[in-house]
Amino acid sequence: MLTITDIAGNTEALSGYRNLKRYRNVSGEKTLAFFVLPTKQNAHSFPMVAEESIVEFGGESYRIKQLAEKSQGTTFYKEVVAVHTFFDLIDNHVYNLHNGSMTFQNALQFVLGGTGYTWAIVDQFYAQDFENFGDDNCLALFQELLKRYRAEFTLNGTHLTFRQKIGNATDFQFRYSYNVKTISRDVKTNNLSTYIKGYGKKNEDGTYVVESEYTSPNAAIFGIRHAKPVRDERYTTLEGLDARLVAELNDEPEVSITIDFADLRRAGYPYDVPGEGDDVFLIYEPMGIDVETRLTEVEEEYDESSEYPYKTHVTLANIRGSFIDQIIDSQKQIGDIIGSDGKIVYDVLDAAVKRATEALQSAQTELEFNNGIIARSKDNPNHLVLLNSAGVGISTDGGATFNEAITYLGVNTSLLTAGQIDANNITVRGGTETAYTNIDSNGLYVKGGAVQIERPDGYVSMQDGIMRNSFAIQGSEPAFQTLAVEKVGQFYRTNSNDRFENIQRFVFKHDSRYVRVICMLYADGGVQYGNIANAAFDVFTEDETTSIASAVVTESRHSTNQGYRKDILIDLGVPTGRLYVMYWRMWSSVNPYHTYGSVRYVVQEG
Repeated sequence: MLTITDIAGNTEALSGYRNLKRYRNVSGEKTLAFFVLPTKQNAHSFPMVAEESIVEFGGESYRIKQLAEKSQGTTFYKEVVAVHTFFDLIDNHVYNLHNGSMTFQNALQFVLGGTGYTWAIVDQFYAQDFENFGDDNCLALFQELLKRYRAEFTLNGTHLTFRQKIGNATDFQFRYSYNVKTISRDVKTNNLSTYIKGYGKKNEDGTYVVESEYTSPNAAIFGIRHAKPVRDERYTTLEGLDARLVAELNDEPEVSITIDFADLRRAGYPYDVPGEGDDVFLIYEPMGIDVETRLTEVEEEYDESSEYPYKTHVTLANIRGSFIDQIIDSQKQIGDIIGSDGKIVYDVLDAAVKRATEALQSAQTELEFNNGIIARSKDNPNHLVLLNSAGVGISTDGGATFNEAITYLGVNTSLLTAGQIDANNITVRGGTETAYTNIDSNGLYVKGGAVQIERPDGYVSMQDGIMRNSFAIQGSEPAFQTLAVEKVGQFYRTNSNDRFENIQRFVFKHDSRYVRVICMLYADGGVQYGNIANAAFDVFTEDETTSIASAVVTESRHSTNQGYRKDILIDLGVPTGRLYVMYWRMWSSVNPYHTYGSVRYVVQEG
């Protein structure tokens, strides 16, 4: 059943259409294609089949973007291609530019804010750094976000749900002599790589805190093929970077299998229906295929006489395609922005109530009595609600699993929308006992570093629970120096070689793990006279009775200008909040030659 709404807002039922095809894929694309003949029954709606009219099918809206009128004897017919109205985002433009880090939530707000779309983020996505991001249509920017955050989405009306991977792990089988009519397999190695390098956070001197490389076992088959390296400041451990390299490398041929299969819904088996993103099994003995793979595309053909398709093609692949690769034209004129301020503001609870109400009122369900009461969607029989004495369960895979459930043991849900949550203890765990967030009457407690704070200008001031600002370190005034030390230009110097000479005394509160010191150091006379410049940085407790850490650096070269740069990182251990004292001391190896030194930078970090 099709309905059509013209640009003037008039809505009518549409009949007389033929060869209705619906195309949908795991990357979010949804398209309708059909042709319609003029008849007495559709005389009122046939003229409404025009460019930019909206076609309703299966509870979703599609806008006509291609229209061809062709003659047929003494009459004519119209060929139509309609794209889901979500792609109207190509008519909205983001004029601002963003530089710096953004969480996925903030990035979506930057791109979709004011478009009328709401969203929920179910899985965890790490913040990403952007440079000159923006000044493009919303659809192109949205596509960039999916690539950068490696996200997939489902769309329900104007509500988006984001996951790392959509679909369900099913036991559905495409099988030879059962439901497979024809099959074709395509293999491509265009994007195949077997070797990749990765670089993590940079040190002050331009080296990397961590760098690694990964060679796929498939290099033994295909040889060494280099992939684009990973450069990501977030990585500071070899373990984390190695995991990213393995995930990033596309080291297998891209395999695409297209199947014309017997859709058994018209034959009285309405539950045997996989959806895009589902993991399925393909068993086809004549071609030696027996694999578990992912359903990435579905093409269904309908007629007016049935709510179920009479022909279905599916594509099984290991390829993640672009969901706007087949958009008609990316060069669009900018339309007016909705609302006087360019935004449509939705309260999260109001939007959730609206979506829930519409879903309940428009649902086409049947009730079954089997181990309780089952309410099953007729549009997608895999979606069902089970009610029995044990509780209420919601399933998206035909009842194989109930990820959303209410039982005597409590409530399990992957997504909760609420106006207010009143509780005396909320604990959010990240899958381990060592990383969790707890909220109770005592306040907010976060263990395992799972906190990120981003300022309005985009700068991340706290990442992984670690403050990124500099912490104050106070030097003595006047400088805390001994008599054998004198100031010469930009440097302090001493020729004492029988004891340490104090240059300065610093006091700071132990609020961070490390103290970083950048100093310049050189020896008068240098290698020629065997003189070595020595500098030490010693940290003590406030009462100066306990040594916490120390670092000693040397330099034997001679300089008459700015000296030689030394980057010193002193590990103070887990922050304690106590006051510490740090001494800067120097001495010379050969009297009467001097050691010269200056401190250019001293700060806490990490």
